[in-house]
Amino acid sequence: MKVEITIDPTYKEPKVIILTDKVTDDIEHLMQSITAASESTLLAFSHKGVELIESKKIVRIYTERKKVFVQTINGVYTVRFRLYELEEKLNPQMFIRISNAEMVNRYMIKHMDISKTGTIGVELKNGIKTYASRRYVTKIKKDLGI
Repeated sequence: MKVEITIDPTYKEPKVIILTDKVTDDIEHLMQSITAASESTLLAFSHKGVELIESKKIVRIYTERKKVFVQTINGVYTVRFRLYELEEKLNPQMFIRISNAEMVNRYMIKHMDISKTGTIGVELKNGIKTYASRRYVTKIKKDLGI
């Protein structure tokens, strides 16, 4: 197998092209590895500079003052994506949109308080308490099987 890399400043995001005469098990494995790697990490910015964050370490993603922040157990980072772009990019089995301004990692949810009025209070494993907007309650219940 040959590997070729071309550096082109006009590309904002890496693009992988596989040229082959047939799809073999090795090619299938390579495609799955590349897809999993791109979905499982996120490029973020902190006071230290650029960092690569694994999606399983993300607690929540939220917007504030027209910026998008990614919060992990270790700290808060900024990203250059819109919330809807991250919703498309990240694994939908892992992340749940709870409002127009926030997504949470379903595996980081510690407790959910579903009130009779229809609101959902969400407590995350790092102690943060947030609320789902009424607009998303039906979708959240469906996604979680409630």
